[in-house]
Amino acid sequence: MHRKFIALIITVAVAVTGLTAPARADTDDIAKVLAGIAALAIIGKAISDHNDDDRTVTRHVYQTPPRYQPVPPRYVTPRPVPPAVSRYNLPRHCLRSYSVNRGTIRLVEAGCLNRNYRHARSLPYACQYQFSDRRGRHTGYEPVCLRERGYRIAG
Repeated sequence: MHRKFIALIITVAVAVTGLTAPARADTDDIAKVLAGIAALAIIGKAISDHNDDDRTVTRHVYQTPPRYQPVPPRYVTPRPVPPAVSRYNLPRHCLRSYSVNRGTIRLVEAGCLNRNYRHARSLPYACQYQFSDRRGRHTGYEPVCLRERGYRIAG
């Protein structure tokens, strides 16, 4: 940008100088004009050669890393659950459904828990539910209430 501006200024200066010179032409004046034109041609050629520089430009091309290859899963046997956690796992086979006149009641049976669950006495009393039908009296714990208190039915 600067080079073009400078070349334009020199060209305008030479043109204005030629217009303001007297109209008489000596051999001396013609030699000076030819020398000026030659000087301008040399300067123009130097600027052109400088712009057409054939230097090689080396650019770093960023290569994307290879895609992440996931490791195939290894099949491992699960470790036993710690006692503090397994305490809240209730046996699934103690979950029973009872049909009564108002629908179906699901309970975790108290007798089954006493036989198959070590911590049956520590279950919350608020979740205990009792009802009677033709087959007798049934005592158990409501699964939703137990789930709200951190217990779960393990498979």
